[in-house]
Amino acid sequence: MALYRSEGSRRKPIETSNILLAGPVRNVANTIEREVQTLMASLGNFHETHCFVVESDSSDDTVKKLAQLTQTMPHFSYVSMGQLSKQYPRRTDRIALCRNAIIDAVATNPAFTQIDYIAMADMDGMNSLVTPEKIAQCWTVDENWDVITANQLGPYYDIWALRHQEWCPNDCWQQKNSLESVIGDRPAENLAVTAKQAVLDPRAGLIEVDSAFGGLAIYRREAFLAGRYAGTDIQGGFDVADHIPFHQELRQKGYKIYINCALINCAQYPDAIEPELPQQPKGALKVIKRLGQAVFGKKRFNKYLDLMKSP
Repeated sequence: MALYRSEGSRRKPIETSNILLAGPVRNVANTIEREVQTLMASLGNFHETHCFVVESDSSDDTVKKLAQLTQTMPHFSYVSMGQLSKQYPRRTDRIALCRNAIIDAVATNPAFTQIDYIAMADMDGMNSLVTPEKIAQCWTVDENWDVITANQLGPYYDIWALRHQEWCPNDCWQQKNSLESVIGDRPAENLAVTAKQAVLDPRAGLIEVDSAFGGLAIYRREAFLAGRYAGTDIQGGFDVADHIPFHQELRQKGYKIYINCALINCAQYPDAIEPELPQQPKGALKVIKRLGQAVFGKKRFNKYLDLMKSP
């Protein structure tokens, strides 16, 4: 008798399924072992769990650490893409390339031929609250999901990767940019981004969307191999969340994507504590940075700064 309900669905039971934990990483030498251990433990009810990490552009000892983990962690493997920034200056393009390397590995690597599910995860502290029980709950829902994604206890943060006809039908950062000349920078961001970061009650069930991520998404193998990631809009040439074109392909082929409000992966974005920068800004810049971090959280504010630096 199966431990988890799968009758009437396309879901293969957890206890007879193999899952691949995967994700892109950069400069994670000091944290990757703990991250992988936490996530692998949350997937412990699967018949077999593998991990495949794609590294690029690290300036620390990440590659050396990944090589060590291949010797100490069963079913752990990685590939380094080297310094992609020399050829791909846009951060979104680099991330898309790394995620596509995972798709290619699932499709062609003999070690992954028996993989039934792929758990694409951020490995930067976003998933510290994921447990085997929360993963198992995804197998008890009535919806026949092909992709199921995470939620947070605090405001749902990942609006850039979200598409929903009423909630977030368009790119939030493009909307913010178009509103700036009308209502100013801060009101534009509040309207285009912050106002959409709703708190989703864990008891609210599943929300069907056209795209979502939230730091963790579990894919049926067939769905995962049905699309490609991209970091740049083909027509406009602007940065996009790489999940958007990927999920657009999946939706066009009929695959169903949901946010599972009960799949809480962290308290808020993010749980991880970022190291202090070696030099602190002074004067007005220091005040602005402190205000930004107080309002948005340190890591999200720094992520926004990184995005603003992209060409």
